[in-house]
Amino acid sequence: MAGPHVFAVRFYMAGSNWPSNPFQFRGKGTIEIGADFVTVRGSRHRSFRLPQRQEQRLRMVDIVNAYASGSDVWFDVLGVKEDLTVGFSVLDAATADRIVALLPKRQTASFAQAHAENEVFHDRIDYWTPSTPVIWGLLVANIGIFFLMWLARQRYQAALEGPLRQLFEIRPNVASIMEAQQLVEWGSNFGRRTLRGEWWRLFTAMFLHGGILHLGFNMLALWQVGRLTERIFGSVRFAGLYLLSGLAGSIASVLWNPQVNSVGASGAIFGIIGGLLAFLGRENSGVPPTVVKELRASLLPFLLFSLWMGFIYPHTDNAAHIGGLVGGWLAGHLLARSIHVPEHRQG
Repeated sequence: MAGPHVFAVRFYMAGSNWPSNPFQFRGKGTIEIGADFVTVRGSRHRSFRLPQRQEQRLRMVDIVNAYASGSDVWFDVLGVKEDLTVGFSVLDAATADRIVALLPKRQTASFAQAHAENEVFHDRIDYWTPSTPVIWGLLVANIGIFFLMWLARQRYQAALEGPLRQLFEIRPNVASIMEAQQLVEWGSNFGRRTLRGEWWRLFTAMFLHGGILHLGFNMLALWQVGRLTERIFGSVRFAGLYLLSGLAGSIASVLWNPQVNSVGASGAIFGIIGGLLAFLGRENSGVPPTVVKELRASLLPFLLFSLWMGFIYPHTDNAAHIGGLVGGWLAGHLLARSIHVPEHRQG
């Protein structure tokens, strides 16, 4: 190594979906790679105080398991009391690869096995399902319907603004009543109508949302969980999993509370999680053991937290969540396939 190499990086706090670091650095920083030390510099954010610039010097001999994924970089630092994992993002994948090339090549046995199994797993899903058209279609459908409902509501309210202006000023809850009625007209799972023969509401309700936050949280969860699930199940099977889960959630909702007026994709999203857990529990699924362990470790806390939040916050349809979860788990067993790559392809 001719001399120290300095790279501009971006740090993220622990708990985000981006590479995290144990130093509580956030935002712009640098990493300097020398012959004997790696110096990490960044801003440590503190509650109710200005960020504090700090640096951490790490010995080269303690660094192992360096790897890059796109423009993200991670490496482990072996310590006396505990090991640390340092992660950050750089400008592009070429810069990330260059940083990894400058770091030690040493790998622990557990990391080497996990890394190899992850490569096998991604090679398998790349072979079977290289893209995720169903996820994109669901996002467009849910967001598009919400936008169309908003346009219709604006036009309707504008038409009534003159004759009902005083009513809206005196009764601010009129707007929310109108929104609830619009959801019924567009196909919400309204118990009194659903149970009287309008069974199509069990399907349409999963594409309606009661507000921008409701839509935003559901679409974020769908994007995060659905992409991988579609690639594991395949697009056609994933579409079946989504619809069956959503229907199971709607049925559970209206049976639990016949007076319900329920909307949202959350039942189908819980079903996606249930289907993925069912897939991971099957023998000869083609998902390597390390990947199964990693996915379960990330899915189960999210699932338990979401159910717990559903019991805390009012107006949350946990019956749809649990119904979707159970329906998705059953559908997952029905729709599961093996993602092993055929032997002629491996050669």
